[in-house]
Amino acid sequence: MIALMSLAAEGTPRLALELSREWIAVGVQPIIVVMQGSPNDLASDFEALGLERITLNLPERGYARYLILAFQIFRIARAHRPAALLSMSLGWHAFMAIGARLAGVDRIIAHVGNYPDASTGNAFRKFKFLVQFGRPFTDSLVCCSQYVRAGTVLHFGVKHSETAVIYNGLPTAFSRCDRKPSRRTNEAPFIIGMVARLEGHKDQPTLIRAARILKTRGRNIRVWLIGDGSRRHELELLIDAEDVADTVELLGMRKNVVDLITQMHLFAFSTTSDEGFGIALIEAMAATVPVVASDVGACREVLDNGRLGTLVAPADPAALANAIDAVLADATIADARAQLAQQKVASAFSMTDMARGYSDLLGLPMPETSPDFAA
Repeated sequence: MIALMSLAAEGTPRLALELSREWIAVGVQPIIVVMQGSPNDLASDFEALGLERITLNLPERGYARYLILAFQIFRIARAHRPAALLSMSLGWHAFMAIGARLAGVDRIIAHVGNYPDASTGNAFRKFKFLVQFGRPFTDSLVCCSQYVRAGTVLHFGVKHSETAVIYNGLPTAFSRCDRKPSRRTNEAPFIIGMVARLEGHKDQPTLIRAARILKTRGRNIRVWLIGDGSRRHELELLIDAEDVADTVELLGMRKNVVDLITQMHLFAFSTTSDEGFGIALIEAMAATVPVVASDVGACREVLDNGRLGTLVAPADPAALANAIDAVLADATIADARAQLAQQKVASAFSMTDMARGYSDLLGLPMPETSPDFAA
């Protein structure tokens, strides 16, 4: 059983979709449990795999929803008898785990996709309580990077032995993507892209402000911001305030991310220290698109301390603009790094290895884990 918050066309649901493909190929049939009925961008993709999908539609507010969640997971688990539960929603997993344990589910793990934000006061204390509350019922917290694992141990107060690291894997569509982005002519704009949720743990505002600097310098650029989220209106206002409506486009949630990334000349991953991994980051690396990213723990880990892409000070529009300008002036070094980055993705961020890693923890049948799997 895989539990998701929604079927939005974003990182975690896309990972669940790809994991399902891998498991189906070896005879494991996932059941998908979704807590919210919308957004459901990937519903047709899950349906195409023939997966049973159960939508809970929990109340939006009130403590009763936690008990409702535990009861519904108990009822579903009693009816379907899954061998294991993978919760891809941290915090909520505590009540899922209780319901699953009462129904006799043997193995329960939860995915940790972001570095814990301990600066949010009561919100973090509540989150930490939920993680602690779920500890007796959860076999492992699976972190998407060593950086996230360190934060999970430090801020949530769990033992190192209660965690594991499994890097996010490259989606199948990108594993077949070997087309290098086309070089622009003098007249064509230089396309800078970022794929990420429009939420507080990302930092599109810095990229928008960097676009303003580049526009002022007379650079012929276009910035594509791909994704959706609660900050969309805020970003629309900022785009107008910075006078870059002719330069920065909010493309919304897209399912053709492969096509869009392969059209980019540069991938700008402007993010915060809450970043856990960045699936879109390895997608750009797989497509040999040069990367400029914020110098935060997760990006530093994925980009091998800058060997595979340019790292710039976070929340610094001028530093980001200067790094982009350097690629505009001479892409030789950036292209060399992009080639190394593609090799790193092939060796370290395999979807098959990700599925093997989760299978080991969940007790599911899979071929033996390859040496690339980081546990």
